[in-house]
Amino acid sequence: MKKNKSKRWIAVAIALLLFVASTIVSNRGEKQAEKKSEELKNQYFNQFNPFSATANKKTLEKGDSKNKIAVLSYEGAIGDGQVYDDFMDQLDDVYNDDSVKGVIMQVNSPGGAVYNSEQIANKIKKIQKDKKIPVFTVMKTMAASGGYYISAPTDKIYASNETLTGSIGVIMSSTSFQGLFEKYGIKQQNITTGKMKDAGSAGKDMTDEQKKYFQDLINSSFDRFVKIVSQGRSMKEDEVRKLADGRVYDGAQAKNNGLVDKIGDLDLAIEDMKKDFKLNNPEVYQYDNDMASFSRFFSKAENLLNKNSSSDLSIIKELMEKDSPLPMYYYGK
Repeated sequence: MKKNKSKRWIAVAIALLLFVASTIVSNRGEKQAEKKSEELKNQYFNQFNPFSATANKKTLEKGDSKNKIAVLSYEGAIGDGQVYDDFMDQLDDVYNDDSVKGVIMQVNSPGGAVYNSEQIANKIKKIQKDKKIPVFTVMKTMAASGGYYISAPTDKIYASNETLTGSIGVIMSSTSFQGLFEKYGIKQQNITTGKMKDAGSAGKDMTDEQKKYFQDLINSSFDRFVKIVSQGRSMKEDEVRKLADGRVYDGAQAKNNGLVDKIGDLDLAIEDMKKDFKLNNPEVYQYDNDMASFSRFFSKAENLLNKNSSSDLSIIKELMEKDSPLPMYYYGK
């Protein structure tokens, strides 16, 4: 009798284990199916959404649709926002399109946030490494600091004689209102867990120790900037550092010091890519950002409508609410 009971309990245990295992497998299958469904939904939504950054493509040259050159443009400061998001979506679109055999990136930017610049550069390197296709840069009016950072990993860089580029370096800006606070009898009182927790606070001047702390941070970012230029341009780091005092160069100077390969425009870059990589009769297309720009207009208009009139104290309040000091690959601050 005991044997029968024990066998029964073993059978029940096995049945429970099988039920739990099947439930886990079923849930995993449902989650995978849901994930796949979501991916397909996003893919088709972006494809047919007229405001999507990847939906509207303008043909620059007709040719073999299985043999394409994609032209992307980054216009403006590099940082969180619609321009950055759209550009990253376009890079993803290129990465996922096996018919793309080459990429030309047009850059018109004074640079911007360290993080966003690195993310763009990493995605460019991923396209080069995984897809084994060339990526060229055509610089327009300006491709400085972060604008140069995202250009450095590309296989060939073009600029006009009057392009402003370079500005290899890092800046971190902060504002001290200590004198102004004293005038109005205002004191900023921070309770912190460490002496560096409120470093850079607007209500007081930095100490020498705090300045050194921030200097070490931007030196670390600077070392990464030098490294990406050194690797991308096949230059020794010492050679890059000689050029990297923050100054900009015009296109002619940049070519002479090795930061640019050729003086030329988009048309020359397309012809060189065809010839250098034996791309026979490729279709050349450009992402058309007109619809995306149209959608951005509404958010800008809303910001203007919501802007309050400014007094001295409201200006102080607005400045104090700005982001904490951040390292920036930026020219012109």
